[in-house]
Amino acid sequence: MELYEGYALQSVDEKGRVAIPADLRAAVERNSDVRSIVVGRHPFDPCLSVHDLSWSVEKFNRIDSPTASPFDGDGGESRIKRRAFGVVERAPFDASGRFVIPPFFRAKGQISRWAFFTGSGETFDIWSPEVLLKAQGHDFEELRELCEFCLHQKGVKL
Repeated sequence: MELYEGYALQSVDEKGRVAIPADLRAAVERNSDVRSIVVGRHPFDPCLSVHDLSWSVEKFNRIDSPTASPFDGDGGESRIKRRAFGVVERAPFDASGRFVIPPFFRAKGQISRWAFFTGSGETFDIWSPEVLLKAQGHDFEELRELCEFCLHQKGVKL
C-alpha cells in the first residue's frame, strides 16, 4: 500500500471542483485500479478525510470480527461500520485528478475557494484554510505554518 505524504494548497472552483495534488493522486492510482476516492468527515478534526477504494476494504477487515454476531453486544460495531461506510461519498476523478467535492461534505468542511491537502498515511485530509488557521492546539501548529506558507507562496489573502 502506498502511503499518503505531503501537502498542497489547491484552488476550488464555484462548482466545487479541485485537483488532487500530484503526489497524493499518484498514491491513489497505485493503490486502486478505479479513479475514485471516498470522501467523509474526519472522525476527530474539523476537516475532510479521503482515501482510495482499497483502504475501504482494509478498513472493513479491521472493523469486522468474524466471531461477533450482529445480535450480540451493544451494537457498537454496527455504529462504527455505519460511520465508516455509510457517512461517506465516492467521488470519481479525471486523469488530471480533478473531482467535485461532494456538496454535503464541502459544506461540512467549510471549503470555499481554497483547499489545503495534507497526507495522513493511509488517508489524506482536506482542510478549509480558514478553519485550519483558527484551529487551536499544539497538534495543529505545523499544519497552520504549512498552510500559511502555501497561502503566502500563492499570494492568497483570506
